[in-house]
Amino acid sequence: MRGLLLAVLLALAPAPASAAIVDRVAAVVNDEVITLSEVYDFAGDYIEQRAAAGPESRRAAELEVLDSLIQRALIRQEIVELGIDVTDLDVDRAIDDIARRNGMDRDQLRDAVQAQGMSWTQYRDEIKEGLRQQQFTGYIMQTRITVDEDELRDLYNRWLADHPPAEVLDLGAYLVPLPPDADPATVEAAIARAEAGRQRVAAGEDFVAVARELDSGAFAAHDARIGVLKDSELRPELAEPVRATPKGSTTPPIVTDAGVMVVYVFDRRQEPPPSFEDMRDELEQQLYQDLIDDEIEQWVQQARRQAAVEVKLPPPQ
Repeated sequence: MRGLLLAVLLALAPAPASAAIVDRVAAVVNDEVITLSEVYDFAGDYIEQRAAAGPESRRAAELEVLDSLIQRALIRQEIVELGIDVTDLDVDRAIDDIARRNGMDRDQLRDAVQAQGMSWTQYRDEIKEGLRQQQFTGYIMQTRITVDEDELRDLYNRWLADHPPAEVLDLGAYLVPLPPDADPATVEAAIARAEAGRQRVAAGEDFVAVARELDSGAFAAHDARIGVLKDSELRPELAEPVRATPKGSTTPPIVTDAGVMVVYVFDRRQEPPPSFEDMRDELEQQLYQDLIDDEIEQWVQQARRQAAVEVKLPPPQ
């Protein structure tokens, strides 16, 4: 089943309950009771992380998790009422599918789950809740969703605005080497040698020819080429000088751990963005999920208004 892979579900393993937690009724959803221990079983790790900021943060986290469990309960009650609840056979099939995808049989999966600190019963319960969410989405929410072409275009334009085109650089370089323990005078001499080569290129000499003369290492052996790379892939010490250098020009000498480098920009261009059609499937999935999330939120709000939901935990002080 999609979305129910072992790696995801093993992440649901609960944190050990705090010894200070005394069980109590956290909420009642129609006739269904949710206890505080269920809140901690579901997301105790998250609550404990938030609790480091103080008692008010603990209670706020408890209420946040409780809200998720209330939503679960409302969805569970809805699909039971509609007669489309998940069966034990459905759970068995999902577990066998997860085991197969991870190259295991069911016994090996059970061992892996229990090794992560989660009981097999709780694991099955989490699988069942995941399948219920799929049932709810497929039978109730999906019928309300229509992916509109204009919305897809708008999402694509927003993606373009948030992802400016990357600059692609075709670079060359030469390196005047320095020993690891170079003294200031040696460094200055290497800088002067690198700058002299740079001035020759500025005066019209071929960069590759100058690089071969000054660099006896890897760059000279490869026609003074670094290669083609994106702006974001530049080493930190090269990034600012290279960005400031126009096509057909060299950077000032740059002192690196290996020596003094001069970089030549053979070409720079904007990488074209992916087309709308190339991104259509991804956009449809994102838009569909956004619409589903909005529909579920609206449904839950309406269901809470219509249900008898009583939260027993007091709000943070």
